[in-house]
Amino acid sequence: MRLSLVQITVGPQVDKNFQKVDRFINQALSFKPDLILLPECFLFLSNLTKTSFAMDHEYILHYQNFAKINKVNLLLGSLPILDEGKVYNRSILINQEGSISSYYDKIHMFDVILKNNEEYKESDTYTPGSSLRSVEINGELIGHSICYDLRFPKLFRELSKKSCKAIVVPSAFTYTTGKAHWHCLLRARAIENGIFIVAPNQWGTNEENRSTYGHSLVVNPWGEIISEAADSEMVLNCEIDLKSVEKFQKSIPVLMHDRNFN
Repeated sequence: MRLSLVQITVGPQVDKNFQKVDRFINQALSFKPDLILLPECFLFLSNLTKTSFAMDHEYILHYQNFAKINKVNLLLGSLPILDEGKVYNRSILINQEGSISSYYDKIHMFDVILKNNEEYKESDTYTPGSSLRSVEINGELIGHSICYDLRFPKLFRELSKKSCKAIVVPSAFTYTTGKAHWHCLLRARAIENGIFIVAPNQWGTNEENRSTYGHSLVVNPWGEIISEAADSEMVLNCEIDLKSVEKFQKSIPVLMHDRNFN
């Protein structure tokens, strides 16, 4: 599977972000990817104000049309989606026909106070999701997650037990936590399940001085980093063989040996 991970800096100006995303997803087409992946909050990242989109918003329709015209799967890393009076941090997968084939609402809310007094409280904005989700692309199952979910191994283990060969982790990982934990968490989730981890992340400091870590990664089931983005806005291209997952999982059959404890 050919992948293009978009790493960008996102601020509070939706129209400006939309134009930037369009440039990068069109740039990605030159690689002829099967799947283009955008990071979490790819159209709006702000400490001060809130916004939300309906599932039939003109921008989502635009991305559906883009996917259909170019015959490419497109992961909308996440958007604040208003659904039945509640706002969810929702990841949306658009298939090659331009249809929404799956979506996932972020389960774990990033409510933290870091040692440098950075404070985040996603639960002030979002309602947490409650369901695991996966989607079939080119005959293989891909699991959904978003950013802070990365710290909860049970989510990744359950998706792996459901035969997911890869799990996507669109993120807006803070610079502080990313510098300390990004690489080791992504590699751990890959190693402990014998799967690919594909993580497009935001990078840089936006207009409101919110800093994200970047270093978008693709990690193989052995925990090896097979592709990593530089410290810049860019498209990270790579190719993975999802059929190789079976070999890794037979070699160290952690999913078969896994046990539940009371």
